[in-house]
Amino acid sequence: METIAFLWPEEEFRATGLYNPPGYKIRFGRAGIREEAEATCTGADYILSPSGSGLIDLQLLNLAPQARLVQLTGAGFDNVDRKECARRNIPVAYLPGMNAPSVAQTLLQVALRLLRPITRLRDGGTTEWLDARNDNILGAELSGQIGVVGFGHIGKNAASLFQGLGLNVVRAAPGKQFDPKVPALPLEKLLETSDVIIVALSATRSTENVIDSSMIKLMKPTAILLNYGRGGIVDEYAVAGAINSGRLGGAGFDVFAEEPIRPTHPFLTLPPGKRDKVFLTAHVAGQTTDSKKRNFSISLSNVDRVSRGEQPLHKLKYKDDS
Repeated sequence: METIAFLWPEEEFRATGLYNPPGYKIRFGRAGIREEAEATCTGADYILSPSGSGLIDLQLLNLAPQARLVQLTGAGFDNVDRKECARRNIPVAYLPGMNAPSVAQTLLQVALRLLRPITRLRDGGTTEWLDARNDNILGAELSGQIGVVGFGHIGKNAASLFQGLGLNVVRAAPGKQFDPKVPALPLEKLLETSDVIIVALSATRSTENVIDSSMIKLMKPTAILLNYGRGGIVDEYAVAGAINSGRLGGAGFDVFAEEPIRPTHPFLTLPPGKRDKVFLTAHVAGQTTDSKKRNFSISLSNVDRVSRGEQPLHKLKYKDDS
């Protein structure tokens, strides 16, 4: 019986309602805990891993010398040593677009929470009631222009959601991206004119630190910047400095250059009044039960394909950095 190293907590797999595929043994372990990942992958025939969490590197691959597939359960693939996989003739597959609806809905949720934080009532009574009303004095509506930088699956899903609210959505205009319903602007113009800026770029050599301090200086002082693509694309130190100086209205980050972020990260050391202008999540925007069910189902189907001698769906080419 072949073994699948499933680098996710077992309870998350079970929560989707999926079952172990017949004919395979599944071992579960967390990708972000190296000791667990190594124990789970030792002797495995197939490695299923989150995108952007934990490394599928030479050391890990050496523990699974007979591995026949590295399957990423998301759209990213920057945590895999694809050169080594190619040398070993191990196909690497990913799942573009499967998480996009969940990420887009999170973007909308975070934009609303930054613009209008709402205090929940828990205990009742006059004091809590008045405090909750006072907390909402500065709440604002979501309005103005939404600028999308990175018009792939996430960017397109986000544009559709924000347009559904009657908002004007524009996109940065690089490459071959095209959509007649979403006008294209040069990146600098988009940053200068947008009220909410969504960054949903993939991590490649060309996108590293593309939103740097000079780009942040172009943004409106009231603008909100949301990074939900990959870490390392936006200069986090420059964003923290802009928040602290009042040069930026707010920021939401789900991805970071280094994960997990340290307690000394500049976002976490902002003064209390400024800290409220930053909404941070632990790379979970795409992690709903719905998206995981889609991802896990296709991933397990790819295991079956490879076991039958077929190519997996969404197989990556080694030199494909798009």
